[in-house]
Amino acid sequence: MTSSKFAITVLVLAVLSGCAHYGAAQIVSTPSGAEVINLDDGTLLGVTPATVWWKDSGGSRKNVTVRFKKPGYKEKVTQFWLSMRHTSQAKALAEPQLIEVNIEESN
Repeated sequence: MTSSKFAITVLVLAVLSGCAHYGAAQIVSTPSGAEVINLDDGTLLGVTPATVWWKDSGGSRKNVTVRFKKPGYKEKVTQFWLSMRHTSQAKALAEPQLIEVNIEESN
């Protein structure tokens, strides 16, 4: 196979596969038991410790903004860059990026 045919084959496969990228985060808070809310759409992602995954057809990184809520503690908003380096959800979940957050008690 010539190099131009190989390049075309790779391009066609990329288009057919949708070029999806996956990333996962293991989100841990101190103390644990805080709700993790996605500020993009207001959905509840889970309660810490929580492992969450994302799928994106864009670039190699995704900017994620979440809010932590726990009774008796101040709400906290955190933003992080998530590496979207995996080719499947399973691979992303096998190697989640660790996100650690400390939540302050309310007065």
